Amino acid sequence: MFRSTPSTLAIVVFSALLASSAVAADQTRVSEEFRQALLRLAQSGELAQVDDPLLIERPAERVANFGLLLDRDDVNGLRVLGTLPGGSAEQIGLRAGDRLLAANGIDLKGAGGTERMRSLLDGLDSRETLSMQVERDGTARRLAGTVESFQLPAMRVHLLANADAGGGRPDAGETAGDGSTCGRISVFGTPPRSRQLFNAVLLEVDGETAGPSSQTSFRVAPGRHTLKVAESIDNIELSSIANSQRAKSRGRTHKTFEIVVEPGITYDLAARLVPERRSSILDGSYWMPEIWQERSESCR
Repeated sequence: MFRSTPSTLAIVVFSALLASSAVAADQTRVSEEFRQALLRLAQSGELAQVDDPLLIERPAERVANFGLLLDRDDVNGLRVLGTLPGGSAEQIGLRAGDRLLAANGIDLKGAGGTERMRSLLDGLDSRETLSMQVERDGTARRLAGTVESFQLPAMRVHLLANADAGGGRPDAGETAGDGSTCGRISVFGTPPRSRQLFNAVLLEVDGETAGPSSQTSFRVAPGRHTLKVAESIDNIELSSIANSQRAKSRGRTHKTFEIVVEPGITYDLAARLVPERRSSILDGSYWMPEIWQERSESCR
């Protein structure tokens, strides 16, 4: 797994949040989103390393509004989990189940494919043409179109020392009691493998696309919600035959999952492997979505 210094990771997360909030980037919203980014860093242990004040600076930059949800790197190419409405990926014609083989002559297969794709998009000028080699339903085809991008402002963030930050995570099930008016669904972190739990990908909430691939926490109103979820189970957990079947049927193994959200609670979502059904790929019974942990967390 990629590791970085706290400053580098904070820059990456904050840049992604700014990009996703470009349409409604009022000061209150940006401040709250940045607070959530810091919370995720604290949960991962990164902020524990900040013992002295930390100054984060980043120049103005252009970020592509591609709107593509991708699975992790794969030797057969990057599998598309979904596209965001209005994004360049949707306009080009990409859809869930496609496998990206190459873009503008850059090979996307194997380790580092996601990073190569990101670097290519970040280097494109506004409205520049992107030509993609795609595999769809076993047939190779080419898709091309222009990529929209946005100009992000320069950033200067000053983090104070963490020495007198008390507390930590609230215990699961503890009442928030802070006037929260919403809850959250999270796919951040690493679920316990000892419980056959692996990362999940949240694709939709109540029929609406959940958000960009960089987003790991999703704010929702209290009440019942229907989630569309994909699994990201490690390949090593399945046989080569099962993995081959899984690669071919990924677009058909998404599952719906209902959850009742309470205000002030974050629900950690995971994919549970069903060991006795490891070979049952085609009917999708080898896994199921699950809320593996609930945490009190202020949400407004």
